Amino acid sequence: MKPTLTLLFSVLVCVPPGKAQVDPTGEFEYARRLLPEDVYDASVPTPESVLEFDVGDRAAFPDEILAVFRSLDEASPKARLFEYARSHEGRTLVYLAISSAANIDRIDEIKKGLARMGDPRGLSDADGRALLADLPATAWLAYSIHGDETSGADAAMLVAYHLVASQSETTRSWLDDIVILIDPMMNPDGRHRFLSQVQQHRGVAPNVDDQSLLHSGHWPWGRTNHYLFDLNRDWIYGVSPERRGSIRAASEWHPLLFVDAHEMGAQQTYLFSPDTEPLNLHFPDYLAPFAEKFGQDQAAAFDSFGWTYYSGEWADNWYPGYSTSWGRLKGAVSILYEQAAFAEDGVRRPEGTVITYKEAVHHQLVSSLANIATLYQSRDALKEGYLRDRRAAVSSSGPYANRTTAVLHVENGTRLQAFLALMDLQGIEYHVAEKSFTASSGRDMLGRPFANRAVPQGTILIPHAQPNARLAATLLEFDQRLPDEILKKERASVLSTGSGVMYDVTAWNVPMYYGLDALELDQPLPDVATRISKAPLATTTPPTSTVGYVINGTDDASVAVAARLMERDLHVRVATKEFELDGNKYERGSVLVLVTDNRNCNCDVREMVIETSKEVQLQPHGIRSGQGPGDLPDLGGKYFELLRRPSIALVARDRVNSYSFGSIWHAIDSKLGIRHSHLNAASLTSTDLERYNVVVLPDRRGSWDEAFLEKLRTWVEAGGTLVATGRSAFDLARKDSKLTDARLLRDVLGELDDYETLVHRELQATWKQIPATSSVWSHTPTSEGPPPWIASAARPAKDSLARHDQWRRLFMPDGAPLVAGRAHPEHWLTFGTGEWVSVLYSGSRVLMASTGSVPVRAGVILQKSGAAAARVGWSSVPTGYEIRVRQSGLLWPEASYRIANAALVTRERKGRGQVVLFAFEPTYRGTMHENTRMLFNAIVYGPGLGTAEEIDL
Repeated sequence: MKPTLTLLFSVLVCVPPGKAQVDPTGEFEYARRLLPEDVYDASVPTPESVLEFDVGDRAAFPDEILAVFRSLDEASPKARLFEYARSHEGRTLVYLAISSAANIDRIDEIKKGLARMGDPRGLSDADGRALLADLPATAWLAYSIHGDETSGADAAMLVAYHLVASQSETTRSWLDDIVILIDPMMNPDGRHRFLSQVQQHRGVAPNVDDQSLLHSGHWPWGRTNHYLFDLNRDWIYGVSPERRGSIRAASEWHPLLFVDAHEMGAQQTYLFSPDTEPLNLHFPDYLAPFAEKFGQDQAAAFDSFGWTYYSGEWADNWYPGYSTSWGRLKGAVSILYEQAAFAEDGVRRPEGTVITYKEAVHHQLVSSLANIATLYQSRDALKEGYLRDRRAAVSSSGPYANRTTAVLHVENGTRLQAFLALMDLQGIEYHVAEKSFTASSGRDMLGRPFANRAVPQGTILIPHAQPNARLAATLLEFDQRLPDEILKKERASVLSTGSGVMYDVTAWNVPMYYGLDALELDQPLPDVATRISKAPLATTTPPTSTVGYVINGTDDASVAVAARLMERDLHVRVATKEFELDGNKYERGSVLVLVTDNRNCNCDVREMVIETSKEVQLQPHGIRSGQGPGDLPDLGGKYFELLRRPSIALVARDRVNSYSFGSIWHAIDSKLGIRHSHLNAASLTSTDLERYNVVVLPDRRGSWDEAFLEKLRTWVEAGGTLVATGRSAFDLARKDSKLTDARLLRDVLGELDDYETLVHRELQATWKQIPATSSVWSHTPTSEGPPPWIASAARPAKDSLARHDQWRRLFMPDGAPLVAGRAHPEHWLTFGTGEWVSVLYSGSRVLMASTGSVPVRAGVILQKSGAAAARVGWSSVPTGYEIRVRQSGLLWPEASYRIANAALVTRERKGRGQVVLFAFEPTYRGTMHENTRMLFNAIVYGPGLGTAEEIDL
């Protein structure tokens, strides 16, 4: 088949398309040929010859795109294909390296040279100059990270073909001095889902209405991957296999240009960089003028065609988990494309014109070639800037020299190993303190400064002065603060429009997300530090026991062991109090498998425990004696509760938040590894709930159907465990839900005394406070002192409370900050947590509880000498204490006051069952490890630890 590709551009020779022609149906007929008028190598197959249709006639499926890239790899010495990952559904992700044949022949040598330049420690000035002269510049061009933003991946085929097959002097010059790496399709599972939905909604006539399902698809749409993760938020955490692969692959090439091609609303035009403020504080300053230059050249290319575009109106780069943010922190000029989304039939615009899908592909193609041309012109200056910046990053006098993050040792090996694996993935070096040492100054995770603090042996130490200093500092700094000008803009927007301008979460500290305790030290790496690599967790085989086996509950994976053993029909117990057996100490939440409980099991209990523990790399211990020393629990007592096998239903579809559903689904599959069912929210009233003893309601837009709530009430009262997260939890707190006594703050403004009293009862019970013993044993009444809620300022009168609350509600966070929540030290839902947990808090609603239990409340209350009793929002803090709420990110003072002491997790008995509410997303983006542990406690241990179950499974 002869090529039918033409009429695009080369940045140096732009040939605008002819005038639009109106066809008999009244649709806009865009030029069929997209590539520049050029001489192409006939031995290189055109994309059309592989696809058997013109690029842009329709969106290509993942396997079709892969076939085009394989054909280029096979046909030309100027291209080499690399597989870098497999998606959850088994689809191959690749990138194609394109350069001169000579460069491709020495590609491994080039990669080694780039790695040497990327880590300039010990690199002499002369060797540095030699590398700059010898190494080509590199560009990473990545397309369609969102599966329903399709035009980028189709354009990638044309970009690759043009670079490989073009015989022009311009292209030859580019390839002599640049290695261009094309990642054509960053989300093949989402793309396949979306294009399958497009096919399902195809009619006999073209449809140019962008509101039609042909253009949008349906739940869960195509934006996300298999587990419904937004892959353009995953560049710093690497939860998905797709992003882990691209992080590794792109890091090897140290790109100077990083392109991320997207789509946006169909009635818009085209957005590209430079970005709007705020920009991440650790972006290299030297890249800013280059970003302007790339934007100017891209604009000029669009102007030559008469296309409209814009930049800087939105799409800030404060959150570092976007492709472009991550690329810039690694040292690249990062450029975002946002093309108006035109499905295959095109879209009718307000002016009456129909813009075709082929034109969208054309825009993406022109943008890529324009950026490559600018990189070619700027290559020497960018290489020099990159090396200079890397030298400063590792310098003992550089901007990162006197900052070290210390991650304190924990027994939770699974969580620590996951953290170190992320550091390895991101190329961040870490060490261990071989001895204890004293840190002269720093801060803890609650923002408290310290001086001359002892740091124990075994602490993980991460110096910020290292080759990837900018990324390390971004991920590890506790509290990156927005510039004052941005704060003014954000607050003005809140006051004038009711919502802010921030585009995403404003807090992302990795130790906080992982539930690890850490310190910021104002010093370089101490002498006691030794460089280490993550080692696999070692396990040994426990001896045969006549009593049973125990897995310590400090480790998150212990819940998975319990869940899997119950699925294999073993009887399992969990300890609700710390205990000691055979001289070994175990934390509450530890899992026990007793021989006497499993006498009727036709199996080898020991082998099943060993096999299941090895699956998650945990160490089981054999029990010789069930007697605990002193007043510690004995094995036959009340502190070792027999569990019930969970049968879990997770609700999906309808108005369920697909991100929330997907992250819970992913957590259950990837961490627990047990069966569960997905129920359609639209048909819940006809669903047989008696098959399940756990129902999980993810975050959802809108109220749950009253008929379903009535059915849930009956099911819960019969012994079910209901778990709700985010907006679903708040919906159940409506007065008319009748499933819980929890309420929204705005609904109980006239009843705050009861809620405040509960807060102080919890505090005094937790602190185990008693009056002076002289007054306890006195035979006459004595003054017991003022009640703990007596504060320096009285609560406003009831008639003004609503006005106060309405004002504070204005400032509740859209972009989620991290807040600290104090964890109840004896509640089973807080197994595996510390004294406090980090929670991402978003939205305007505040959860209140006056009955049941509150395992986690917002704010950590700490002793503070001389502090007077103070009113904080709706509650108060007693004399001698302070409350710390915000950990990281933007949380206005009004919102902090409103959130303080609110319920973050509640558990309430209802009949024979229970309701557990999470006022946040515990599995947010697959990253909140400590919060996920609490969710697992609820769904795995809930049927045994909170119900008098009658549900017959």
